[in-house]
Amino acid sequence: MSLELKEVSFRIGRELILDRVSLKLAAGRSLVVLGNSGAGKSKLLEVIAGLARNQEGRIVFKNRELTGQSTQERGIGFVFQDYALFPHMTARDNILFGLNARKASAAEKNKWLNAVTAELRIDHLLERFPAELSGGQQQRVALARSMVLRPEVLLLDEPLSALDAASRERLALLIKRIQKKYSVTMLYVTHDHNEARFMGDQVMVLDAGKVVQMGCPDAIFSRPGSRFVAHFTATRNILPGRIVKRDDNAGALLEFAGGSLRSLSFPEAKVEVWICLRPEHLVLVADQSGESELSVNRGEECVFANRLTGYRITQFIPQGGVTVLVELEKAGSRLMVFTASRKVEQGELVVGSEVELTVAADRVHCLPRQADDIYCQPYIS
Repeated sequence: MSLELKEVSFRIGRELILDRVSLKLAAGRSLVVLGNSGAGKSKLLEVIAGLARNQEGRIVFKNRELTGQSTQERGIGFVFQDYALFPHMTARDNILFGLNARKASAAEKNKWLNAVTAELRIDHLLERFPAELSGGQQQRVALARSMVLRPEVLLLDEPLSALDAASRERLALLIKRIQKKYSVTMLYVTHDHNEARFMGDQVMVLDAGKVVQMGCPDAIFSRPGSRFVAHFTATRNILPGRIVKRDDNAGALLEFAGGSLRSLSFPEAKVEVWICLRPEHLVLVADQSGESELSVNRGEECVFANRLTGYRITQFIPQGGVTVLVELEKAGSRLMVFTASRKVEQGELVVGSEVELTVAADRVHCLPRQADDIYCQPYIS
């Protein structure tokens, strides 16, 4: 049982907004949709909800055809980015709007109003108007308005984008808990990568209305299928290199401007590659012991850890909280790595100092690099 989109397309005039989008999401699971502005994320939710009618393709949920049904018949909940609350109605009336339209009984309305508002911790705000509520409270009212209808599918269009960091975190935890508790099938649009990793059982990347990659969060962020996905998901370190040796047991040996690396993820038929290194996968080595063979534990397995030497710190970029982004350079090669800000504050790391790094071989991801790639840079030996 699942939600399926089969070759769904949507046009406005001659402009193709969604281009043969297909996906399959198991009932009760969550899918996060990522993409640049204008990629078609919001329109995808509108098409699924029936707010915009797709011109081609089919939408099916639990073997029930939704394609020709009205928005009301589909029974889908929608939480908008701007909350879309009625300003002249109290929180109570906003929440009960859909149940009133259904002509639900007083007993049913009270039952679900009490249950959902208690869950969302807004039962003390029911007599207030939207203008009297904070952004986070308004978003909870909007979520409650959808949840009292007990939708099997819930669509959320950047629901936390207008909130401060603390409110975003609290509400994200709440949405995830409710989604799991009620086994709601959820599609969640966001620009925030941390939200995507936390909220999604699956992540889908859209570009110009096309699905460019879909998979579990770790696959999308650690094993991007294209240079576009690698760049979009903030891989940050995307370096031109080449495969100089292949070994079925030890992976591939790569050369690039900053040294050499062993990788367990590489294209078989290509020599010229893009080397993708996420900054959180690179580790600054505190003690330069000179050991050439390092490894990290992966459950019951030990994975070879590459050592990179000769890099110098060029700047620190604060990230907020306890993390800082460190920029390193060596012979024209630049790397970005996350580390604890206390190391900078305590003087363990200073601009100009030379450092060593390690990165596990299973964290070095390679993509094929075409000769006519517009991003291609000359290989530096």
